[in-house]
Amino acid sequence: MTVIDADTHVVEGPAIWDFVRPEDEAFRPLSVTSERESRHAYSSGGREFWMIDGFLYGRGGQPSAVYAEGTRDLGNTAARVADMDRYGHDVQVIYPSLFLNLWTRTVAAERAATRAYNAWMAETCRPTKGRLRWVALPVVRDIESSLVELKTAKENGACGIQLRGYEGDVTLDDPSVEPLFAAACDLDMPICIHIGNGSPAYASIKNARTGLRNVLGNSMPTLIAFAALTLAQVPKKFPKLRIGFIEAASEWVPFAVHRCRKALKHYGISDSTDKLFADNRFFVTCEAQEDVAAVARVTGPDALLVGTDYGHADTSTELEAPRLLKERSGNNGDLDHELVRRICDDNPRRFYGL
Repeated sequence: MTVIDADTHVVEGPAIWDFVRPEDEAFRPLSVTSERESRHAYSSGGREFWMIDGFLYGRGGQPSAVYAEGTRDLGNTAARVADMDRYGHDVQVIYPSLFLNLWTRTVAAERAATRAYNAWMAETCRPTKGRLRWVALPVVRDIESSLVELKTAKENGACGIQLRGYEGDVTLDDPSVEPLFAAACDLDMPICIHIGNGSPAYASIKNARTGLRNVLGNSMPTLIAFAALTLAQVPKKFPKLRIGFIEAASEWVPFAVHRCRKALKHYGISDSTDKLFADNRFFVTCEAQEDVAAVARVTGPDALLVGTDYGHADTSTELEAPRLLKERSGNNGDLDHELVRRICDDNPRRFYGL
């Protein structure tokens, strides 16, 4: 059985900014060091930051002794592939870290950073011959340039398009996002809604005294996006569109599906809701410790993916997730072997078009 790790990360290092275009040079991010531990923007605290368009974002990721040098920032892709072999993973699909919560005052600053990221990822992952795949970044506020970027990204190994639950202060059913959905269909690339947030208004809400926003705060825009897309019936407008909900776990799905089904029927929007995930071509990443069988009864067996969150060191990270799922399909396990095979292989292969 091939194992496709559907959610891993790069922790962006200085090398990315070598790909800033000459015309974008004025917007090159600056490296800033604080004399004391500081918390800015979406930083988990530390002394080193990227300054982008006047905002500070933590760099380096959460401390972890698990990862060898060069594996998190892709400075040593051979070492990262060796880690994949050690864990028994054939393909990793890579998402960013910095860009999960990036928002800028100016479109030009965001465009400069995302262009550099896309070009850097294409160059960095190319030598791995398909072992490392990546998800491209658009700029929702600049659709015209994004459409060009995404076509180039697809030609250079990208296998998805990342969005957040909020892009600006609108949900993803907003008409401004529809050209990206059309492009995703034309390019046969999925829309990958990763936890994080692109809304200044949402970011301004202090939703946890401890500052541990990722426990629920980072996940809620994903759930809101699910409801918005479902109730607006966006997938019906784009029959070839595949949409994934990444790193928000999966046990929220029965609750969200139940609420959406009630709303669809109550307001006379649709009665055809028995196979909501299959009908809408929705996918979702699960975690190894969840009640996966219960979620699969709601989504069907063809919608679940699994990611290790490789590169990070937070509550979503489980580097042995595929192995743990396999163990649950053994003797006296609670998962069917065929379901686990689909989660690790068939489903991500179909979702990402691999």
